[in-house]
Amino acid sequence: MDIQNITKEQFETLILLRSLEEFITDEHENLSSLSEVIWTLEESLSDKEHKQLVADICSLTETGYILSDGTEEHIKVDRIPEVEGITPKGQSALNEWEEEITGSIDKGDKQDIVIVKNYNFLCGLKINPSLLSISNSLFSALDFGNRIKEMLHI
Repeated sequence: MDIQNITKEQFETLILLRSLEEFITDEHENLSSLSEVIWTLEESLSDKEHKQLVADICSLTETGYILSDGTEEHIKVDRIPEVEGITPKGQSALNEWEEEITGSIDKGDKQDIVIVKNYNFLCGLKINPSLLSISNSLFSALDFGNRIKEMLHI
C-alpha cells in the first residue's frame, strides 16, 4: 500500500475523515462542511483523543494526504484546524486500503476486521463482510453513521 510518512494512527484519522465526508454527503447536508462536523464531534473527544486528532490533521496536511490550514501553531494551542477534505494522494491511499480489505474478504476471510483502535468512540469498529456484499463501498459497510449520529446528538 502506498502509505508513506504516516503512522497507523494517522491512517485511522484519514479513515475517520473520509467516513465523515461520506456521512455529510449521504445523510446530513445540513452540516455545511467537514470542519463543522469535526468541531461538533470535538466535544465528545477525550483530551488525549483531541490532541491526537489535532496532531494527525496537521501531519496529514504536511504529508499531503488532506487539505487543511493545520500548522504547528494548532498543535501548540491544541485547536482543531479547518479541514477542507482529502487530497487525491489521500484518496489513492484509501482506495488501495479498500482494495486490500475487499481482496482478503473475496479470498474467503470471513472474520470481522477491526479498523479503528485509536478513538474510544470508534473503538472496535469493524468491517462486516456480509454488509460489504450489499454495499458499493467499504465506507458504506461501516457503522460510522450511527456512531457519529450518537456523538453529534442527531
